[in-house]
Parts: sequence; structure tokens; C-alpha cells
Amino acid sequence: MKILLMAMGLACANALLAQPDTLYIPNSGTTLAYAVSYEPLQVAQQFKRIGHFVNDPSKVAVQLDYKQGRPCGVYRAYFPDGRPLIFAVYGMNGLHGDWSEYDEQGRITVKGQYRDGLRDGVWAFRGEGIVGHYKKGLKHGKWKYYENGRVVGMEKYRNGELKKGSSIRIGH
Repeated sequence: MKILLMAMGLACANALLAQPDTLYIPNSGTTLAYAVSYEPLQVAQQFKRIGHFVNDPSKVAVQLDYKQGRPCGVYRAYFPDGRPLIFAVYGMNGLHGDWSEYDEQGRITVKGQYRDGLRDGVWAFRGEGIVGHYKKGLKHGKWKYYENGRVVGMEKYRNGELKKGSSIRIGH
């Protein structure tokens, strides 16, 4: 009886570790939610965790490097046809490095960097025509707004706060 209970407990724990996740994917101006099921976590010092689309388990949705039981290394998410959706880098304490998002045509739509889990440095939101700076996760420095390749506005931030009188609109 004891062995049966222990086996049932292990089976439940394994099922919990392989729970589905959701990957949100742009599709012709909308966003679709795709269920992703991951292989159970491994006890190895270093491994790659793979998630597959639930509706087509033959296709990889997500790959994430693990070290010492935590995400650390390259994270990749994919469109259902295998094209890249997200490329990111994890450090030992969370996101730490490059972050890139791609549209359906393979163009980079968002590009920036994380440091210790927070946005830091220059970020470009190409779909929205915005380029701005972050410092420790807060808007900091100059933000530019573009339409048809031309600057139409600028703002300056300090520690997440818009600096008074710094908002400029050009040609409006």
C-alpha cells in the first residue's frame, strides 16, 4: 500500500511538472493563444527544456536552456510553422541579455535588452514606431516616436516619470 501511494504521488508530481502553458502568437492583426505542453523537468545539472504545441505535438513551440534547475541561457519560441517568434537570454536570476520578437514575415518588431530581469538600455518597438531608453525597468532618457520613418514626437523621462515640458510633437 505504501508503494502504491508513493507511486501515485510521483505520478501526480510528474503531471504537475508537465502542465500546459500558453504561447500567444500574432496572426493577421489578432493574437491567438496556443497551448504548449512541456516535457517534465530533469534533474540533470544542465539541459534543454522543450515545449510542444498541444494541437500538434510533432512541432516545437518553445526551447529553454536550464542550468542548476533554473532557466539560464537561450530561450526560443516559434510560430507553429517553425519560424522564430521570440529570442531571449536568461541569466541565473531571470532575463538578462537580448530580447527580440518577430512578426509573421520574419521582421524584428521588438528589440531590446534585459538586465537582472528588468528592461535596460535602448528598446525599439518597430510596429508602433517607438524607440526609447529604459534604466532598471523604468523609462529613462529620450523617447522618440516615428511615423513613416520621420520623427513626429519626443519625450524625456527620468526614473519612469515624464520630465515636465519635455514632450514635443513635430508637424502636428
